[in-house]
Amino acid sequence: MSSVSTTAAPELDRLVERLRTGGDRAPVDQVLAAVAAWRRPLRIQVTGRARAGKSTLLRALALLSAEETPPVDEPDVPVPVLDADLIVYVLGGALRDGDRGVLATLPADRTVVVLNKADAVGTGWSEVVATAGQCARGIAMPVFPVVADLAARTRAGIPDQHELTVLARHTAAADSLTLTPELFTAATAGTDVDDRAALLDRWGLYGVACALAALRHQPDLGPQSLLQVLHAGSGIDELYAELHTRYEQVTARRGGEFLDELARIAARAVSGGARELIEDYLAGTEAKWLGLCAGLAQPEVRHLGAGYPQPYPADADDALTRARRWRAVVASDLPPAARRAAVRVHNGYVQLWERMSGAGL
Repeated sequence: MSSVSTTAAPELDRLVERLRTGGDRAPVDQVLAAVAAWRRPLRIQVTGRARAGKSTLLRALALLSAEETPPVDEPDVPVPVLDADLIVYVLGGALRDGDRGVLATLPADRTVVVLNKADAVGTGWSEVVATAGQCARGIAMPVFPVVADLAARTRAGIPDQHELTVLARHTAAADSLTLTPELFTAATAGTDVDDRAALLDRWGLYGVACALAALRHQPDLGPQSLLQVLHAGSGIDELYAELHTRYEQVTARRGGEFLDELARIAARAVSGGARELIEDYLAGTEAKWLGLCAGLAQPEVRHLGAGYPQPYPADADDALTRARRWRAVVASDLPPAARRAAVRVHNGYVQLWERMSGAGL
């Protein structure tokens, strides 16, 4: 789903200006408060047990709007208030009863669960994926395996040529050398003990193991290519993509909540002029687009738009096809929230079809 802007809203700006000249201050203040709430930056909380790697994950993700909470398992201390727009729950190992208890209180559509320190799980990534799947079944939420320590290290710079030379000397014995840090830095592996210790300090044991495996299969890898391998090996890209998707979905749904609040303000307005101005905005292109995106992000119907490359249709024919499909959805047996979301999507595509085809002129 493409981004839903909460800043570029010229029709909304015109609405506010017109309300200001109407003489009734109450609708203006109410609309301004609704706009401020809508445009508020999304909050992201990173939480979990002590020593799960929350701080490291924050560095790896480099999310400016994210905040780390106190541990959820602090003795004699209440669980921190988890009320952000998005919550990243970090598992530092096996799923425990305490994790299940906290996760059971969190909304699934706003929670992303991370199995951190995945390099300590089993002997291969397939075992990591299996463990993440087992955790996911235990909490009925997807779980994303990550080695946040390596992901954070890849943000600090790229391997230099000297490091590649040192690594190349030891590719043949990679499997036995990287079982423990002590084996990798042992004097029995060669005279370059200090160089190996420096590699370990910079990239960690898992990073060194990934680098050696990559160079064994492709000895001519350059520094930038090797960095890409290390970054991919951390699993951070899949997590980042999921967070991006969830961020856009939450943003879109907040747009729907904003439209609902405007409708309530219009219904309460004493001035008929203020009510008409707000209703005109709600019937306009900008509001219909916000409503369409909010409908597509509603969990009950989200799967029905999953195949769209993007919410905006390719052309008038595409808009009409989508409008017809969502009209059929509206006519089906749906719970109220799902039907309301489907109506928003249908109305948005109808308006887009009218505009793109000229039918509404």
